[in-house]
Amino acid sequence: MRQTAVTRYAIGCALALVASRAAAQATLGAQGFGYPPGQLSAYSRSLGGATGETDPLSPINPAALITLRRGGMYLQSEQESRSIEAEGSSGSTRSNRFPLFSAAVPITERGVLSISFSTMLDRTWGTETRAKQVFDGDSVAFTERFRSEGAINDVRVGGAWAFRENIIFGLGIHVFPGENRLSLSREYDDSLSFAPFRDSINVNYSGAGVSAGIMWRPVKTITLGASGRYGGTLKLRESDTVRTTADAPSRLGAGVRYENSGIVVAFRSDRTIWSRMAGLGSERATPQDTWDFGLGVDAVGPNLIGAQLALRAGARYRELPFLAGTQSVEEAAFTFGTGAPLARGRASIDLYVERAYRTAGSIDAKERSWTFGLGLIVRP
Repeated sequence: MRQTAVTRYAIGCALALVASRAAAQATLGAQGFGYPPGQLSAYSRSLGGATGETDPLSPINPAALITLRRGGMYLQSEQESRSIEAEGSSGSTRSNRFPLFSAAVPITERGVLSISFSTMLDRTWGTETRAKQVFDGDSVAFTERFRSEGAINDVRVGGAWAFRENIIFGLGIHVFPGENRLSLSREYDDSLSFAPFRDSINVNYSGAGVSAGIMWRPVKTITLGASGRYGGTLKLRESDTVRTTADAPSRLGAGVRYENSGIVVAFRSDRTIWSRMAGLGSERATPQDTWDFGLGVDAVGPNLIGAQLALRAGARYRELPFLAGTQSVEEAAFTFGTGAPLARGRASIDLYVERAYRTAGSIDAKERSWTFGLGLIVRP
């Protein structure tokens, strides 16, 4: 009898917790619908995102695809370790991601076609708490675990065409598939008298958008890039039923790249209109429009075992799209990386390490993270 009453009570608590915690995760970076990795290749990430508008491997500016005239396939992996301190308590979490995959093929000497799969919002995190609950005057301790897995992704089919050697235009068609798997479990220390509770829910996302971009090289040493994306309707489904709709985020960005004597210096700014997602899912997951700035340097490094290494460094400042309570979450990151050609130029590898710092206004919480990334491209 007690077991049945406790089970019913736990179910009610679980449903309330699932609803309330959708916008109150245990990390600053993964509020709301998740953390935006940035849709940057390992090369651009090692430069603080500064080359995002001129990098063919970052699915941002479709015009940049023109530099993949040989075609190729690219795969990227990331491992992130986060730690957070809030109100005298601390915690940590780790996540492994494959945030970017792409393939490109040339079409005549003037054009390139590509398909890419990248993570737009990553919502993988978990919490574990210890607490007590009173039933009929008895205090019972329990362990509660809440976990989220999944992401909203961006699949782009893009193409670039060189009208002149120094003027390139690009177009892209996007779809935004995604899934979140939320699970909650509560296990009581007195397992003989109090039944454990487990519940889960899956939600799916779907949407579409278009993008366009341009690259212009006014002189041999300077390349300018600019692009924009317009997001169409974004739907949230539960069990094949559309629950809510909003718009996928739109964005505008521009960047400049200077290259001379083996040294590259780049700068980029980006404005993403995340507020278009308002009304998708929980009303507490309030998105805000954000700025993203990156500055980076790439230089020729030493020759190691017959391979010419690159030495890279970058700095990045950006706002994250979802609030922590009522406060905006800001991130400052510093990156270092390297890269080298492989197999006589038929492949290349890029590596980076990033240290990021996240804060949220007056909230007594600080988050730190280390991210290690690897990107590999193979060309025909």
